[in-house]
Amino acid sequence: MSISAKNVSIAYGYKVVLDHVDTSLNRGERIALIGENGAGKSTLLRIIAGLEAPDEGVVHRTPRDEIGYLPQTLAALETETIGDVIALALAGLRHLEDRMRELERAMASSSDPRVLEEYGEVAAHFELRGGYQLGYRIPEVLAGLGVGYLTEDRRVSELSGGEKARVRLASLLIAAPDTLLLDEPTNDLDDRAMQWLEGFLSSYAGGVLFVTHDRDFIDTIATKIVELDEHRHTLIAYEGNYERYLDEKRAARERAQQAYEAQQDEIRQLREYSAATARVVGHGRPAPDRDKSAHNFRGSGVERAVSRNVRNARAKLERIDANRLSPPPEPLRFRGRFATGEQFVGSAAILAEGVVVRYGEEVVLDHVSCRLEIDDRVCAVGQNGAGKSTLLRVLAGLQAPDAGTVTHSKMLRIGYLPQEPRLPLPSRKVLDNVAHRLRDVESVSLEEVAGSLVRWGLLEREDLHKRVTELSVGQQRKVEIGILIALQPNALILDEPTNHLSFDVIESLQQALTQFAGPVLIATHDRRLLREFPRKLWTIASGRSVESIRR
Repeated sequence: MSISAKNVSIAYGYKVVLDHVDTSLNRGERIALIGENGAGKSTLLRIIAGLEAPDEGVVHRTPRDEIGYLPQTLAALETETIGDVIALALAGLRHLEDRMRELERAMASSSDPRVLEEYGEVAAHFELRGGYQLGYRIPEVLAGLGVGYLTEDRRVSELSGGEKARVRLASLLIAAPDTLLLDEPTNDLDDRAMQWLEGFLSSYAGGVLFVTHDRDFIDTIATKIVELDEHRHTLIAYEGNYERYLDEKRAARERAQQAYEAQQDEIRQLREYSAATARVVGHGRPAPDRDKSAHNFRGSGVERAVSRNVRNARAKLERIDANRLSPPPEPLRFRGRFATGEQFVGSAAILAEGVVVRYGEEVVLDHVSCRLEIDDRVCAVGQNGAGKSTLLRVLAGLQAPDAGTVTHSKMLRIGYLPQEPRLPLPSRKVLDNVAHRLRDVESVSLEEVAGSLVRWGLLEREDLHKRVTELSVGQQRKVEIGILIALQPNALILDEPTNHLSFDVIESLQQALTQFAGPVLIATHDRRLLREFPRKLWTIASGRSVESIRR
């Protein structure tokens, strides 16, 4: 079993999404497809699944092999029951079983060797896909993904969004197709279901190509990583898991830095040589009158050689200028500092007491009290809808509580990042949005921030002159991060900051947060960030906050 894509290209209008992409997936491989949101990962999955035709190129599939595709956004299945969804996913496996029965009857009345040969192939395929274990695999998968309590006669329309997603994923895993194409399969999974899925896929017999923003998930199951470059619109392959990917990215950055420095040295040497050599005339001494002709002969030869050498040096400079290397991106760095002194409320940067927030009749935050110390590193965790985003907005001073108080220390400059990008002027150019956000900041210039966005590798220079609507969600997120750093906050409140970003930016951002001098409060589901970053956890459940100190 193998799937391969050759020279696949596709564009939507003037926007190139995939540019001559080559990739392949074999049985037993588990490939993580990574890249920022909007780079074209979901498009590539749809093309491989046969649901979308490329403008150029071709996808080769083995005719008998079955592909199971989990889209990021599920189509409505309002009239079906859970049993219907599972039966639909099992149609291919049932077809193999029916063909086996047909061939068994044919063998009873025929000695045709072709019948026996086909039966051997079909039976081996049925066994490879776990057809004989189907009876116990159905309850095992449903229980593993946390929906074992649902009966098969339950209508999908009655389920929550998370339950629908897990039932759809369960149906694919039960069918065990030859190839799994999974677009963000870890969405809507709790820790227990996540661990079960990692174990299931780690021993999966078929090929798995998956998109995820969960770094731990990649590190656990990936045998290979392919990164869809947002600028070149093609794939870069990395053997091994996420840790190996990080090692290779670091090594590539070091090589890029060395190549850049070597080229800069060559440019400097060529310029110095051209300037010095152009000043050379003759042998540096006047010729005696009786030897003028010989001197003129020798002098003109020297001048011709000098002129030729200067021309060669300048020509080489022109060739280098036409292919000048860019320096690798600089790491992100926050520059804000939280001064100490009497401006604090005790040792707290933010103090919330008895905060209540209601949306209509629903109480989202129910008398929440918490304090963010000046040296705190806090991650707020909880199920979707538990009130994390609301708490962050209230603490940032962007939403007034219905009851209770929130007190900020004097001179507090909060840098807030919402869960979804919200640039203020979406119909205007990126530079207009940067200027709008910096309008009250005298210490930072627009040119400085624009240069930083490029130096940090967040945007290409030409992206600065695009309208916001022309950027992907991930690029808009990068603009917000660049602006956030430029504002020089001394406290950070960030809502799912690793969403929408490519992993190189996530790693740089996480390092910058670790080095940040002031307090940090983050709402996140990112397991790697949770493990490596916080000193404290705030668990938000039933509208209340529970603090857990990490040692």
